[in-house]
Amino acid sequence: MRSFQDVVVVVSGAASGIGRATALTFSRLGAKLALADIQEGPLAGLAREISSNGGSARAFDLDVSDREQVGSFAEAVLCEFGKADVIVNSAGVLILGETRLVSLEDFRWLMGVNFWGAVHLVHFFLPSMIERRRGHIVNISSPNALAPVPFVGPYAASKAALDMFSDTLRIEVADFGVGVTTVCPGFTRTEMRAMAKYRAGTEAREDYLRHVREHVKGRELDPFEVARRIPSAVLKNRAHVRISAETRLLSWSYRLVPGLFRRAARYAVKRTP
Repeated sequence: MRSFQDVVVVVSGAASGIGRATALTFSRLGAKLALADIQEGPLAGLAREISSNGGSARAFDLDVSDREQVGSFAEAVLCEFGKADVIVNSAGVLILGETRLVSLEDFRWLMGVNFWGAVHLVHFFLPSMIERRRGHIVNISSPNALAPVPFVGPYAASKAALDMFSDTLRIEVADFGVGVTTVCPGFTRTEMRAMAKYRAGTEAREDYLRHVREHVKGRELDPFEVARRIPSAVLKNRAHVRISAETRLLSWSYRLVPGLFRRAARYAVKRTP
C-alpha cells in the first residue's frame, strides 16, 4: 500500500491511550476504522468523534481474550468492510508488583489480553490477508520485553512472547505480501498504570514501586508521539520501531552487559529510600 485512503484499519484497545491516538491518526490519513475495545462508552465516543470530523469508523464491543468473540468480530468486520488491510494490536493490561504474589488467575488474565488477544486477531484476520496477498500487522510491545525490570514480571513475559511471535510471523508471511511490525514505545502517558492491578509484599518493594512511578512522571511520551510513527512503519514495512532513547538504552545495556544490568537492578531495589 502507498497511502491509507480507503484502507481498512482494525485497532484493538482503541478506547484510550495509544490505541485511541492510532485510530485518530489513521483516520486523518483517510483510513476507514474498525474500532474494538471492552470499554463501550469511550469507544462509542471515539467513533462519533471520527465520524463528526468526516471520517469513517465503526465501534465493536470486544474482549480480545475471548476467542469466540474475536472470531465473530472478524467475521463482522470482513462482512461490513469487505477486507482488513491493517491490524493494530494495542489492547493491553498491567500488573505491578512481585511475581510471587501474582495469582494464576491474574497471570492468565494478563496473558489473555496482552498475548492471546493479539494471537486471536492474527488468527482470524491473517487468512484473508494471505488470500489477498496484502496486509500489515502491528503489535504494540514494551521496553519491559527487552530487559528484566523488577516487579513487572508477568507483564514483561506477555510482551516478550508477543515480540517473538511477531518476529517469527514476519518471516513466515513475507512471501504472502503481509508485513509485521513491532512497536516498542517506552513510557507513555496512558490510563494503563492507573487501571493496573497492584500486587506488592514488603514495604521496601512498595517503596521501590512508588520510586519508579515518580521517576517516570514527567518523562512520558504523548500517545500521539507513538501513533504518528505507526503509519510510516506500515508503509515502509519496518520490522521494529523503538521510539524513545530510554528504550534503546535499556535494550542495548542488557544485551551488552546482562550480568551488570541484573546486579544494578537488584541494587536499585535495595537502595530505594
